[in-house]
Amino acid sequence: MGIILNEGVRLPTVRIDRLHFAADTPYETRLGRNPQLAQRVMAKEVAAVLRDALSQVVEGGTARRLQGSFSLEDGTPLTLGGKTGTGDNRIETVTRYGHVIKSEARNRTATFVFFIGERHFGTLTAYVPGQESDQFTFTSALPVQVLKGMEPILRPYLQPGSRSRCQQQLAGAPADPAARG
Repeated sequence: MGIILNEGVRLPTVRIDRLHFAADTPYETRLGRNPQLAQRVMAKEVAAVLRDALSQVVEGGTARRLQGSFSLEDGTPLTLGGKTGTGDNRIETVTRYGHVIKSEARNRTATFVFFIGERHFGTLTAYVPGQESDQFTFTSALPVQVLKGMEPILRPYLQPGSRSRCQQQLAGAPADPAARG
């Protein structure tokens, strides 16, 4: 989803934005992200088509219950898109004619991979391991509904200019928060 939102560019995985060691000493060292590591892995036009197709999953497909669920504080709706998937994973024994004579549940999964607006994306998965999964019938509608229910929790992070851990550092902004004064 990140590649699609970034118009076909894969950005490096970053777990730590910056490190600052030994401030005000001769050994002071600052480490930060290297934007040169971004790599085009998909044509911009292909990413745009994929984004539109993923939006259709919310507009009229298996995630349509999310229509209109996310908006900015001023009421501007956020574009949503995603891909749903359900797995009833079993080992089956069949006859030579294709009749199932034994079916053993291994696990059950339901996943929704999504984007919200221009910069946020994620994955929600429901998973039941083992034979107990035979007692469950949920589909990918479950993680879609969970995301819908998370809207109040996510809302503050989706607002433009919000200070969140999801926010990319603005061009020209000091790398060290203490330097902002």
